[in-house]
Amino acid sequence: MPSQSSAPDGGLVIWKPRGPTSRATIDLVQERLGVGGLGHCGTLDPLASGVLVIIGGAGRRFQELLTIHDKSYEATIWFGVCSESEDAEGPLSCPYPRNEWPTSDLIAHTLDGFLGQQSQTPPVHSAVRVGRHRSYERARMGDRTPPPSREVVFHSLSMLELDGPRLRLSIECSRGTYIRSLARDLGQSVGCPASLMALRRTSSGVHSLTDAVLPDRVVSSDWLSLEQLLDQIHRVEVDTHQAVCLGHGQFLSLDELEHGQVAVDSPIEGDLRVVWCQGVV
Repeated sequence: MPSQSSAPDGGLVIWKPRGPTSRATIDLVQERLGVGGLGHCGTLDPLASGVLVIIGGAGRRFQELLTIHDKSYEATIWFGVCSESEDAEGPLSCPYPRNEWPTSDLIAHTLDGFLGQQSQTPPVHSAVRVGRHRSYERARMGDRTPPPSREVVFHSLSMLELDGPRLRLSIECSRGTYIRSLARDLGQSVGCPASLMALRRTSSGVHSLTDAVLPDRVVSSDWLSLEQLLDQIHRVEVDTHQAVCLGHGQFLSLDELEHGQVAVDSPIEGDLRVVWCQGVV
C-alpha cells in the first residue's frame, strides 16, 4: 500500500452510500487521495446515506464547530414494524398486522406536536456514552436501560408521502437528534409501532447533497479550502495588531457583531481563527 501524505487544510463533502460505516467511507477517501489523518463531522449509521463532511489538516481543529450546525434528512418510516434497534438493522417483527394505518391528518397533527424543543431519549442501541460504556455496549452486556434523555429541536417536519404503512418525511433538526427515536415516538403517539427503515442526510449546515461527491469517485480537485468549509460562519477581518491580541487571549471590541461564532481573518499568513462573540470579542 502506498504511503499516505498529510491531508491539506480543509475538507470534502461526501455522499456516503448506504452500507459502509462512516469510518469505512473515510478510509476509502484516504486511499483514493493518498492522504491520511481525515476525520468527519457527524456520524451516519451504516444504513444511512447522504452528506458526510470530512475534514483534514487544520480543518480538524474546527470539528466541533462544523458538527453543531442543524441537519436535514429524508426518512422512511414503517408503521406496524417493531425493531430492537429501532431501524432496519433489526431484528424486525410485525406484531400488528392491520389494514387500517394512521391517516395523514392524524400524522400531520401529531407531527405538529413534535416541533420545537423536545426531550428525546436516544435508542438503547446507540453510541451515546452512559458511564464508562456506550449504550450499545451496555445492551450487548444485557443492560437495556435507555440512555438519559436530552434536548433536541425540530425546526420542520413535513410529510412527503404516505402509502399505507410507509411514511416519507422531510426533517430539519438540531445536532444530536436521533431520527430512529423520532420514528419510535411518532408510532407511540399515533398508537401504532413504527421503525425507521431508510434515512438520507440531505444537508449539514450549508453543505448539501448538491455539493457532495461519492467516495469512490472523489478526486483531489473536490477538496474544499478551510475558508470554503467554514462558509456558514460569519467572518470579520482584523489587522495585524488585533490578530496578535487575539493570539494572546485578549478581548477585542469589534463593531456590528452578533452573538455566536465568528471566523476571524487576519493578515498573519495561515491564521484563521474562530472565536465566540458575546457582544465583545
